[in-house]
Amino acid sequence: MLDITTGYHKDCEGFSRRDFIRVGALTTLGLTMADWFRMKAAGATDLGKAKACILLWMAGGPSHLDTWDLHPEAGEEFRGEFKPITTNVPGIEICEHLSRVAQHADKFCIIRTITSPEGSHQRATNYMNTGNRDNPALTFPSYGSVVAKETGFSGPMPPYVAIPDMIRAPAGGAGYLSAMYNPFTADPNGGVRDLRLPANLSEERLHRRRSLLKMVDEWQRMAESDTLMTLDTFYQKAYDLVTSPQAKKAFNMNAEADAVRDAYGRTPFGQGCLLARRLVEAGVRFVTVSFGGWDTHNQNFQNLKTRQLPVVDMAMSALLKDLHERGLLATTLVIWMGEFGRTPRINRNAGRDHWPYAQSVVMAGGGVRGGQVIGKTNERGEVPIEQPVKVEDMAASIYHLLGIDPEKEYRTPSGRPIRLVTGGTLISGLV
Repeated sequence: MLDITTGYHKDCEGFSRRDFIRVGALTTLGLTMADWFRMKAAGATDLGKAKACILLWMAGGPSHLDTWDLHPEAGEEFRGEFKPITTNVPGIEICEHLSRVAQHADKFCIIRTITSPEGSHQRATNYMNTGNRDNPALTFPSYGSVVAKETGFSGPMPPYVAIPDMIRAPAGGAGYLSAMYNPFTADPNGGVRDLRLPANLSEERLHRRRSLLKMVDEWQRMAESDTLMTLDTFYQKAYDLVTSPQAKKAFNMNAEADAVRDAYGRTPFGQGCLLARRLVEAGVRFVTVSFGGWDTHNQNFQNLKTRQLPVVDMAMSALLKDLHERGLLATTLVIWMGEFGRTPRINRNAGRDHWPYAQSVVMAGGGVRGGQVIGKTNERGEVPIEQPVKVEDMAASIYHLLGIDPEKEYRTPSGRPIRLVTGGTLISGLV
């Protein structure tokens, strides 16, 4: 694999999250992406109301008090600089810097009372993306990896794609499941980079290499066992993906009109949201689009109003509108979230620090009842005072919407049975 670095974000714990493109290369004897297709061996189940999911991951921990849960009545040291604005749903107010998103409040539900004990980036990221707290003896699979295992492939498209890369490892990966359920990584602006042949390799040479691989496999089958007969199926699927017109079309952002690309915003996150819509249309089941820079210990308000919120406002509003107009929102679950909220009290650097005890998560489509707010925090946005929601409840609700039993048991590599989520229940009023 060839990793091309396009930039990075560094959070307060010193972790550098690189935005990179992982370009699939071809070895002399076969396709390096072949492991992706071992998941074909796993059985698939039908999804429920939501046939696909787009997770908008805000890496760093966005401030709930300056996005979805403003408290203008709080003291100056708590309320911050931003004003609430009305939305297209009477009684629901959000941040003034999300004015485009505000016109789609009828399509989404704001859950204002997600509460967690995890205040470190790594542990909170793992918790929010798996529904399970860290266990030193076991790494849990992400929602996308579970969906990949449950659904398998639909045509040449992979079931799980991350844009631009996997959420901070191991949170976005397959955990105790096989690595074959990790996401396929994609570049929001590069089209079909993972599917494009190297410059020095023509399709004719590809066919010749495939023929050579087949000859070697035939010899090894006779010399060893029938193991490679199974491997050959995986290589065939990898070959299909590389050469598939459907896959190339789905990843080709140049096929979109300039007006559509402009509507999403010409940013990596904006174009990533547009690519996510294209992939869902093409049959991908779970897409994560990551956007870093939310660890605002310093100059929280300046960073949010100039860098973070304008990007989200354009991209998220365009995504909801586009999915709705194409008839996809009813069967596509959209989730906006980060690892935790931020402190109600503003620090001496005009920033907000980590605060897991109350945070906001937004869900839309896929069976979610839009135009509502679930839960209420106290007058400073510190803790829930109505309908607190555990992370396990959120996880169970995500699986419920995707038609997966959250109490389903998998087996770890050691043979231990373990539930997808323990102790979580469907959020009341969500669907």
